[in-house]
Amino acid sequence: MGVRWKALVAAAVFTATAAWALSPEIRLPRARRGVVTLRHRAHVEQYGVPCDRCHHNVTPVPSGRVSCKGCHMDLRHGGLCHDCHLSTRARDYDRRYDALRKKLGRDKIPSLFKAFHGLCRGCHAQVNRTQGKRAPYECGGCHKS
Repeated sequence: MGVRWKALVAAAVFTATAAWALSPEIRLPRARRGVVTLRHRAHVEQYGVPCDRCHHNVTPVPSGRVSCKGCHMDLRHGGLCHDCHLSTRARDYDRRYDALRKKLGRDKIPSLFKAFHGLCRGCHAQVNRTQGKRAPYECGGCHKS
């Protein structure tokens, strides 16, 4: 089997494994304007969104190495979105934000609101503009009471 064929098979297995391990939906219940339900699996399988488009804290594991993350990814920095992208409504936000900036060596870290809206709305606007699709862009398109 040639190198090119092996790479193609490895890519297909990786994609199938990663897609299988995906949650069908992710609910974000604490959103101010209502619950947001992200169709996680659909974003990958139907829309072809690569993991690192949203998950900037992951890198593919080098070939031949296996990780127990379920989707063959290693975290560059552990945790969930809201561990670094803090909600401005959180208790002692200022203290936690300053400590986090120092820890990560960054001048600015987008709030949870700005991170999600910049990422989601930015991508949806681009897809709508370049592909003529109708991805939700207005508040009510994602936020449901």
